[in-house]
Amino acid sequence: MTTLFDERERAAEALFALDEELRFLALARRNKMLAAWMCERLNLAGSAAEVYKKRLIEAGAEPLPAGRTADEALADRLRADLTAKGAETEAEALPGLIARYGAEAARTVREQARES
Repeated sequence: MTTLFDERERAAEALFALDEELRFLALARRNKMLAAWMCERLNLAGSAAEVYKKRLIEAGAEPLPAGRTADEALADRLRADLTAKGAETEAEALPGLIARYGAEAARTVREQARES
């Protein structure tokens, strides 16, 4: 016999799982948007751009360096890529760009979840 507590526990677990899935999808979408922006700055096209985008999307699943947030680690990686190509001035926009694309991706993912 299922109790009210058991039902509430299952509902809370389901909500947690959904939240984590949506967070993952939003991060992947954000990284894809950032990768497209980076490809323009790095003059990457074709298969080189696709490889770069894939690597950046997968980077969201890698373990973080100690003491760094996911956004800081991502900004460091993007900054290093820009510096290697001589586009250091573009790196100044990264924190705001990461935040803006993150909010945009989260909004899109939430809207898609409501529609389905």
